[in-house]
Amino acid sequence: MEEKLTLTVDGRYCPVRATLALLGQKWVPRIVYELQSGKRRFNDLSASVGGCNSRTLRDRLKDLEDLDIVRREIVSENPPWVEYELTERGRELASALSPLAAWGREHLAEDALSTSIAGSGGE
Repeated sequence: MEEKLTLTVDGRYCPVRATLALLGQKWVPRIVYELQSGKRRFNDLSASVGGCNSRTLRDRLKDLEDLDIVRREIVSENPPWVEYELTERGRELASALSPLAAWGREHLAEDALSTSIAGSGGE
């Protein structure tokens, strides 16, 4: 995550900006959402996230693992496979997303959002 995205104008760390920078990365909210239900194999996660290529998904999972949001486990069965799950920190992040989703449903309904975007010339 770029440092400038986490700092205020006067150079101080801002936890809100840091969190929004993390969640602003494409696929991160969807990955966290999909892992709320428990452990997932890479291919299952890839299918449920949908539209994210394997390299990008692998990179996002690695970033989330580095931040202790996701845990990666190699299951040494024959053949071996990899499973991903949310850590405690990841579950806290997932629970923080629920109020944002509720706010979005209430205040950013699809019809209102598409009208707002179309009216602003932001197509």
